[in-house]
Amino acid sequence: MEVFHHDLNLAYTTGQLLCDDSMNLRYLDYAVIEQQMSMTGASMFWLDALHDCKLDQSLPLPFDRFRLSNEHRTSRGTSVSFDFSHDLSHGFLIHASANKMSLEHLIFAVYFIFLFKLTNGQTDLCLTMNINNNRYRSELKSIIGLFENVIPLRCQLESHWCFHRLLKHVQEITTNSMKYSYFPLQRILDQHPHISKYAFFGYISWIYTTQ
Repeated sequence: MEVFHHDLNLAYTTGQLLCDDSMNLRYLDYAVIEQQMSMTGASMFWLDALHDCKLDQSLPLPFDRFRLSNEHRTSRGTSVSFDFSHDLSHGFLIHASANKMSLEHLIFAVYFIFLFKLTNGQTDLCLTMNINNNRYRSELKSIIGLFENVIPLRCQLESHWCFHRLLKHVQEITTNSMKYSYFPLQRILDQHPHISKYAFFGYISWIYTTQ
């Protein structure tokens, strides 16, 4: 949306939209290049990252109402927002800065701890991460197009880890997953043909931006 606003403002301000299709990379060019680029490295990464992961098993969360296996799903979603206090928000920023990590990594680490406690010690956790700005090359920053993707984020923690150790692990798995976030979700799922329903879709749809 920011790219669209920039181009629209430029058109209104100057009366013209600077665009040289002969020199600039277009979204169509990107789509063709992506189809032709080698996916071997990304395929091997995701196959290894989800090896032995029980993708079809739901976490034992303390629900008061369980979804039936044959229950019809509308595919509709909802969002819930809440505000942190000023002191807590400031504490998050200070801790992230002190550990030289992004705020997103810190929040993921806290969420994994939350799931660990809710599940009474589940150490293999997998959730979804929405990539809403998958512009992994500088040439793509100014192009309007569909760059979204959804990828799984798997955290295999140890119950004896300190919080700092978990932070480093989350930072590592998130960074590595982002490197291969261009690999289409459907191709990740196709690597596990024996699974018909993926449980990790039900745990979080996190908005992660690389900006």
